[in-house]
Amino acid sequence: MRYAALLLVLALAALGAVVPDPNVPSPGPAVGSESPAVAVCTVQEGSGRSTTIAVLSTANGQVDLALFSGGLAVGTLQTSTGASGSTLIPVGDIAAVGTVGALLELPNPTSTAGVLVGGATSFSAEACPAAASQETFLPGGSTVAGENFAMQFMNPFAGEAIVSLRVVSEAGLESNERFDSLVVPPRSSRSVDFNELLPGRERLSISVSTELGRVLAVGQLDVEGESSVWNAVTASDDWFLPIPAGQPSRTLLIGTPSAIEVDYQVDFYGPEGLEEALVTGVLSGGGQAELDLDEISLETSAVRVVSNGPVVPVFRIDSPEGLATTTASPVEANRWMLPGASSRPGGFGSLVILNASIEDAVVSIRPLRERSSIRELPVLSDSVLELTVESADGYLIESTSPIVAMWVARTGAATGAAMGVPIDDG
Repeated sequence: MRYAALLLVLALAALGAVVPDPNVPSPGPAVGSESPAVAVCTVQEGSGRSTTIAVLSTANGQVDLALFSGGLAVGTLQTSTGASGSTLIPVGDIAAVGTVGALLELPNPTSTAGVLVGGATSFSAEACPAAASQETFLPGGSTVAGENFAMQFMNPFAGEAIVSLRVVSEAGLESNERFDSLVVPPRSSRSVDFNELLPGRERLSISVSTELGRVLAVGQLDVEGESSVWNAVTASDDWFLPIPAGQPSRTLLIGTPSAIEVDYQVDFYGPEGLEEALVTGVLSGGGQAELDLDEISLETSAVRVVSNGPVVPVFRIDSPEGLATTTASPVEANRWMLPGASSRPGGFGSLVILNASIEDAVVSIRPLRERSSIRELPVLSDSVLELTVESADGYLIESTSPIVAMWVARTGAATGAAMGVPIDDG
């Protein structure tokens, strides 16, 4: 027991070394040194669900993982990405931990991580953020009958964090003292069950303001045994979303954290090219709009959402074939990583790539796994490409022009979708 306790103390000390208290001034890195590349992932173990973390780097490097809860490192692992530059980490092989956070130190600054949460009838995927923002926003919640919505707030730092929530529903601004000054203890995560606090709400949008420290927030929606997770992100005025074909009940949700009205415009990329301002509208302060994408086109397509104020668009699939949610991308890039992107056992998976630039592109597509090969394909200007994926730890996509990439997978009645991670090599 003394030896196990010593290991736990050492693991906790290592966690503190990776992510210091953000409220205590600290000296900059020594000359010739760099801050470690990190990612923070939501973890769900138990109740029929298990989590796998995908790490992509394209380099054979070391990965350090620490599961944190209640101020402690409740499980640790050191591994490497190997010759493929990628690895999959089943969290259940490390510890039985329930709902916690995971802190990863990655091989290099261009590495990424993503989380895959699977259950008997559910599958969800999302990228793991590398940094916490002071203000984030998450639309797409619902607490109507049969739907359960919660948010998890993760604090991997050594200091206490305090956040306040501004919650807006179809009834307007919601008031509850439990939304004010939520304390997230050091190296811990805290969940808020909105069905308990605000039952019967059809649309919920949550603004997260950090008053002290830093937190990373993720939403989770459960519907009849199916589940989806998606990150709270910083709102912007320009977003891109590739849309897969063949997925019924596809919806675009657009929400704003602004307290005043925001005008928005949806441009559509379809088989005939770009159609600007296909849909326009006005969001009330804190409001949310919903667009049925199936009514526009059932084929592979994409949208661009532009606005005169901050918004966040969220893509959702909600059908008998599964539930999936992911956030659009506010940027284009020449290089993308898609952690976890893969075909599913007994199902399928696909990549969806949007080229919204004025130039045609040639994309290089590489599955990260042992013995992989590279495919090169053209993507014309203002067009969208969808292609089937193989079994892999994830995918690397490089392009001669800026693009946007996401992936989707389905097996049985379970569907998952996730936006890729843009890589900045500069």
